[in-house]
Amino acid sequence: MGEDGGGGGVRWERPEGLIGWVEGKSEGPLLLCVGGLHGNEPAGVRALEEVAVRVGARRHLLEGDFVAVAGNLQALDANRRFLSYDLNRAWTRSRIENARDRMRSANDGDVLPEDRELLRMLAVLDEVAARKRGPVHVLDLHSTSGGGGPFSTAADRSAHRRFVTAIPVPMVRQLNVHLEGTLTRYLDRLGYTTAVFESGQHEEPEARERAASAVWLAIRAAGLLADADAPEARRGRVALERECRHLPQVLEMTYRHAIRQEDRYATRPGYRSFQLVRAGQVIGDDRHGEVVTPKSGRLLMPLYQELGEEGFFIVRDIAAARTAVPDRTRAAGMSAVGW
Repeated sequence: MGEDGGGGGVRWERPEGLIGWVEGKSEGPLLLCVGGLHGNEPAGVRALEEVAVRVGARRHLLEGDFVAVAGNLQALDANRRFLSYDLNRAWTRSRIENARDRMRSANDGDVLPEDRELLRMLAVLDEVAARKRGPVHVLDLHSTSGGGGPFSTAADRSAHRRFVTAIPVPMVRQLNVHLEGTLTRYLDRLGYTTAVFESGQHEEPEARERAASAVWLAIRAAGLLADADAPEARRGRVALERECRHLPQVLEMTYRHAIRQEDRYATRPGYRSFQLVRAGQVIGDDRHGEVVTPKSGRLLMPLYQELGEEGFFIVRDIAAARTAVPDRTRAAGMSAVGW
């Protein structure tokens, strides 16, 4: 993509980590997609590299703008979740100001890697705010250390529900509420419509494919392309519906097992997301001994990596039907779906 996004606008210096900025033929919504906020989660970045090229070839059909950004570049190079601190827990006013203060006072050799990444991404967000030509939608792409398939989450607001339920995977309520400093919570406060998509286990080849499907469906849900101009969205919907047909449509978080590095927590082998567990079941071990589930439900994101702030979550099924949505020329016209 050119620095001006290919739309003939004012040229600007292309920031490091920008995968693509495609200006459409006319004013409309802006869809910002972020991959790789955690450096051991490359599937979203690979998916965005592929989708950005295809969207760029259709800019003459695009109503609005498509922006794709890679998150923690240094951690992606190292294939580590983070190097100094978690970039998806840093989006609070105090942590941003602390990063700015450290950058102003530190010598180049003393700069924390995530401080540099945080301020680089803030510059991109400033550009989004300055150049948007309509409402902003955000899709944050992640993957998990354990298996079990894809899922999504979003804030409990009607616009967010319409956006996230365009992606037909299990949707987990209340997850982001219990995680301080996430990118989507920061962007929610700016008035953007956000959603998170977890595409499955980090190393699965299917994780990239699922992430690409989610991006195409977000393009349709935000209203950037008509259905006829985004056949990848239709194919992605069919594939995700087929894969997730045996899973609950809506779940709610009931427990978060917070951990610290000094706890030396390790999940025992064989656990997967959405697996049924019972209260008192041994799921892992830490420096104090066995770790058991405090309540029954379904397991979510059991930790199978070195770094992380949660050992696992427990979620419960919600008896709420997903409303059928007519697939007309714009998914942006969807009626509200309960969760």
